[in-house]
Amino acid sequence: HELSEPTVARMVSVSMKAPVMPQAASLSSARSPTRAVAAVKPAKAALRSSSLALPVRSGAVRTKRATFSPSASLAVEAPAGQGKYNETGKWRENFDLKAWANEVRELGYELARNQNEEDVKHLKKILLWSNMCYFGGLALAAVTNPLLNPIPAFLISMGVVARWTMIGHHVCHGGYNKQQSEGSEVTGRFHRRLFARGPLRRMVDWLDWMLPEAWDVEHNHLHHYQLGESADPDLLERNMAALRASNAPMWQKYAQCYFLMATWKFFYYAPNTLKELFYKRKVEAEKKGVEYKNVDFETGDMPSTLVTVMECAAKGNRAPLVEVMKVLAPYAIMQFMIIPGAFYALFGATAGTFVLANMVLAEIFTNIHAFFIIAPNHVGEDVYRFETTTKPRSDEFYLRAVIGSANYRTGGDVNDFLQGWLNYQIEHHMYPDLSMLSYQKAAPRVREICERHGVPYVQENVFERVRKTLDVMVGKKTMLVYERGD
Repeated sequence: HELSEPTVARMVSVSMKAPVMPQAASLSSARSPTRAVAAVKPAKAALRSSSLALPVRSGAVRTKRATFSPSASLAVEAPAGQGKYNETGKWRENFDLKAWANEVRELGYELARNQNEEDVKHLKKILLWSNMCYFGGLALAAVTNPLLNPIPAFLISMGVVARWTMIGHHVCHGGYNKQQSEGSEVTGRFHRRLFARGPLRRMVDWLDWMLPEAWDVEHNHLHHYQLGESADPDLLERNMAALRASNAPMWQKYAQCYFLMATWKFFYYAPNTLKELFYKRKVEAEKKGVEYKNVDFETGDMPSTLVTVMECAAKGNRAPLVEVMKVLAPYAIMQFMIIPGAFYALFGATAGTFVLANMVLAEIFTNIHAFFIIAPNHVGEDVYRFETTTKPRSDEFYLRAVIGSANYRTGGDVNDFLQGWLNYQIEHHMYPDLSMLSYQKAAPRVREICERHGVPYVQENVFERVRKTLDVMVGKKTMLVYERGD
């Protein structure tokens, strides 16, 4: 495999005095002297009681964020199969990690070796489906009132979701690099070094709320190679600590979750991925000893949102808001101005109005659909998070990919397309740089290996996983913690 190790390795030690619910606190512990820990730089309470309390830890004290080199931060692995375990951790008592890992590692090598042009043809088929949904939806939108018929909006939404979760996602992970290059020379469009890079290619390949380069840092590196750790920017239980600890009525908590579902791509994902990109550039500049004008989002290891960047602007730090608006503008202008305007100019006011209304509804559908298939992948009372770090491609890395993830129903291109190919999340986190076709081949074999060795392999209907995700978000349930014997 092509190895893409984290470019920025971050770890957090959360103070036990932080005023959050006990099960949401203590994301890292100082109990073991061998654990590498760092001071957290949490966000202060950015949202008042009348605001949305999603991305902050109320009352936390902001401290200076430490910088780590990858070698320092990836130094420790927590041993599997040793120690005392809770009832949920009984499977670990006689588990042979090395034997299991050898099997799944060899499977990964086999799958990578067997990829060929059929994988690229399959990718192009999925891209065709995506385009058919998007442009077919647009054609119908011009003559359809979305209040009476939401099908055009759903088709547009499906095209946008597919371009992100299936095309952009797997190409940017390097899933087709081998087939799209000869030696060091890139020969095809679907290579991670070329796809969606720069303003023009972003417009052609993958135009969305997020900047592809920023998403690469936040998702492909930090999230993927530090899954479920304190350094994982998408650790939902930690990110929702304020809401979990809130004394608000449960209906208000769920209302905030539903708001996040309908807005999270531009409200959370766009600013938070951009924050990680600027932090990475800052660290790289410091290593090189060159001057760099940093953009400080002022949220440390807690997520940035549109609310936090506007608060920064209100305090005089306008740079984050300016940078976020620069990233959001191309997609917003294309979706809500240029395309409806073109229909208005060509086919009249009614067509233009219908297209604009369908675009707005499609945006809501896109956010909800994406939330349903993305957010539950690593959340639930039967999914693990981790208080220590592990090395990429180590035995425990593969184990964490399985027990820190959940699959949905798998099998068949139509089923997988509707679920954004995120129903293979276990296999994807084990082998991040494989093709969509390879994940279909991998899933039954990984499951069989896990069942034979007694490793939990979580797979459920996507709607059940959404329910379990919401239970964690509002504080009803708590995730398993690997180092505590769960």
